[in-house]
Order: sequence, then C-alpha cells, then structure tokens
Amino acid sequence: MKYKLIAIDMDGTFLNEERQITERNLKAVKKAAELGTKVVISSGRIPSALRYIIKDMPKNQPIIACNGSIILDHNHKEIAYGAMDNNSLITMIDILRNDFKDTFFSFFSEDIIYSEKLHPFAEKFNEYNLTLPVEYRMELKMIRDAKNFILESTPRVSKFEIYDDNISNVNAIRARFEKLFDIEIVSSGLNGIEITNKGLSKGSSLEVLAKHYGYSLEECIAVGNDENDIEMIKKAGLGVAVSNAKEYVKSVANYITIRDNDHDAISEVIEKFVV
Repeated sequence: MKYKLIAIDMDGTFLNEERQITERNLKAVKKAAELGTKVVISSGRIPSALRYIIKDMPKNQPIIACNGSIILDHNHKEIAYGAMDNNSLITMIDILRNDFKDTFFSFFSEDIIYSEKLHPFAEKFNEYNLTLPVEYRMELKMIRDAKNFILESTPRVSKFEIYDDNISNVNAIRARFEKLFDIEIVSSGLNGIEITNKGLSKGSSLEVLAKHYGYSLEECIAVGNDENDIEMIKKAGLGVAVSNAKEYVKSVANYITIRDNDHDAISEVIEKFVV
C-alpha cells in the first residue's frame, strides 16, 4: 500500500518530553513530504498554538486542530470549523459556578484562548508564551464574565476545557455533562477534560481531509498516544500507537512502535511504511 497521508498527534507522539521535535523526526517528515505524502499535524491545540512548533516543518501541509473542530487545508484555509452551541456553553458555566466553584475552565475561539482566571498550568504556559517571538505567540484573553461575553459576542467556540486538581470533581463533571449535552469529551492529562461538538474528533476530521484530497482512508496513516487519538487510529488504513501510548490506545492500533516519543517514534513509522 502506498500511503498518501500521515496524520500525526503532537504531545506525547511527535514531540519529546521537552515538547520539541527531534532532528530525526523532522528529517523523516520532510522526506515524506518530498515524496508527495501529506504530513498532517493533528492536535488538541488551536492553530496559533502550533505555529512556533511547526515552523521548521514541511510547508503547505494541512492541519487538524482542537481535536478535530478545526480543519485547515495545505494553504491553512479553513475547510471546516465545528462551533459549539453557545446556549449549552452557558449552561455548562452555570453548573461549574454553582457546584464546582474552584474548577478552572477556559474556551477556545478562532485563535484565542479565553478565561476568567489563570490556572497554575495556564500561568506556566503564559510565561513560556511570552518567551516566544511576537509572531509566534498565542493570544490569551482574560474576561470578567464568560457568560456575558458569550451572550454579547456570540463567539465560535471550538473547544471548552476544564481542569481541577480534584480528580473526583473532573469525573463528576464529565459524567454529568455526558448526560446533559450532545458533546464529545476526552481526557486531558490526569486532571482535565476537553469538550467539543458531538461527532467531532480527529478521526472524523481525518475522514473529511482524506475526502477533500481524494484519498481513501485506507491510504492514510494515523499515529497517536492518548484518548483523543483513538478515533483517527481506528479510521486510518494503518493505525499506529507509539510505544509510550496508553494501553487502551495500543489495543485499537494495527502497529505499535518500538520507539517512544523521546526516541524518534515518528521516524520509525515513516521509514517503515512511507519512504
């Protein structure tokens, strides 16, 4: 099989633990692109949060962002944008304010992250963000009242994130939201969840992107390590889990790499199946 597209998760898959792309991985994706294979970054991040990381990547390649809510073509023009229902978002915020007062939440719209307060994780990210050249910085906006902002601005929200150091709270929120709303929820680390529209995932976006370029899913490879990668791994003709992936991710993969994300797992996949 000649594979025409490879969709690659970022954190824990393509990036090492220092959140950097290794030289061998970079060389491999450049070689794949030279041979005509589409190299698709598939991430939970918004596009602006990817700019600095992928600045040395092959040019003119598509992007799947926000766990599949945003799909950009090779010119980074929007193919699809799955905005969440704003009324549902307002209800979610009410529930959090009333029953989970210490829980942190933020939401993504266009290329901006909005939040009422900074979680310690967000503070660390903001410190890192400010060290980047201006053209690569992501915009983080603090807002006084998220409900009013949504009512007045009617933003296109691509993803809603929740974090709480109390894992029991995270589990309780997840169970409650899954009953109340027509949404997709995936874990984000140990203490968080990421919420998007029902039916939107990296897998559904891989299907859209393949159709856009006239490829079959059988001609696609998908590589990942965590819950938000499962659907694209299952849909691709060759679904790959890196060796450091969660066991439930490995269980749906066609191939499990020998190397992990710290030791050029992506180059292993490309050298074995693409070049």
